[in-house]
Amino acid sequence: MGKYKRILPWVILVFISLLSVIVLRHNATMYNTPIGEVTHVQTSKTGRSSDQFGNNVKTTTQRVTVKLLNTTHKGQVLTIVNTYDSAMAINQPVKPHNQIFLSRADDATWQFKTLKRDTVWVPVMIFVLGILIISMGRAGRLTVLSLGINILLFIVTVTLDLVTDNGNIFWLFLIFSVIAAALTLGLVMGFKNRQMWVIFLTVLTATALALLISEIVFTVTKQNGLHFELMSYITQLPKPLFMAMTLVGVLGAVMDEATDMIATLFSVQKERPDMTIREIIATGRHVGQEIFGALSNTLFLIFMAEQIPMAILYLRNGNNWGFTYMMNMSLGMIQTLISAIGIVLTVPAGIIWVLIVRKWQRRKEALS
Repeated sequence: MGKYKRILPWVILVFISLLSVIVLRHNATMYNTPIGEVTHVQTSKTGRSSDQFGNNVKTTTQRVTVKLLNTTHKGQVLTIVNTYDSAMAINQPVKPHNQIFLSRADDATWQFKTLKRDTVWVPVMIFVLGILIISMGRAGRLTVLSLGINILLFIVTVTLDLVTDNGNIFWLFLIFSVIAAALTLGLVMGFKNRQMWVIFLTVLTATALALLISEIVFTVTKQNGLHFELMSYITQLPKPLFMAMTLVGVLGAVMDEATDMIATLFSVQKERPDMTIREIIATGRHVGQEIFGALSNTLFLIFMAEQIPMAILYLRNGNNWGFTYMMNMSLGMIQTLISAIGIVLTVPAGIIWVLIVRKWQRRKEALS
């Protein structure tokens, strides 16, 4: 009986994931944008093109037969032309049974916009979250709950920025960061857990100091060499937006390190209540040193991974490394450095808060 009880949640998860595939495959009527299903694809022309920098791509033109699945034109069969190249940077090929979003260029001409992908990513998301909940139990459920709340808070924060004047985005995300950190740590570790509040205070302290140091450096150097205007798709004041992005990045990195370090210090103190202040400082430094290198390199690799497509695009189009770095990498590298500063400051901040709480706890025990 126990064996079947352990298997049942996995069976339910697989069933829900497969059911979501079926539902999402037939949900075209829920969209206002025209959606069609590809019934036939014929390759009408292939060729090659090149530019002055020696970049060569193979181009392909498809004649695609599509059956509309929604809007007032539901059931109508039409033919569209889809042209793509081997780089697939802008356009992409379609295959029979693909569902695609369409747009109308005029009364008689339809155009392919992009693939309808919810049939793939939503079931995958359900399956991954289901694995998390089943394998981690209560902790998994609380993690998923905190994730959902943070997504909701993010949407609310962005919405507030859209309806308020320019320049408020940093302060909005400052409030978002404090609430998100408190809720994430509180839901996962418990709001009455002393360790949770030490981590929370450490995160706020290290993040605030990292941003303060960066602002001092920006002021002293008069932002020389910083080109906030190079940020992509800027629709408002660039510096507050940059600082908001940096704030969220630093918060995530600092929270990761602070959780590991403070958990280790609390565990060691529980086993050895008679630890001296010097031993606590040495232990905290040792843990921080082990985490710092790996976490800093992880942040750098994540940053580099994000920049690979645009960096290659710039270099392939005749730009040198200096121009490519300035246009694509400079601001991201600065964010990485600020995050690294926050990671370094997490160690002394965490140790100080651990010692403060330890002293307060001992004083409380002495009074009682």
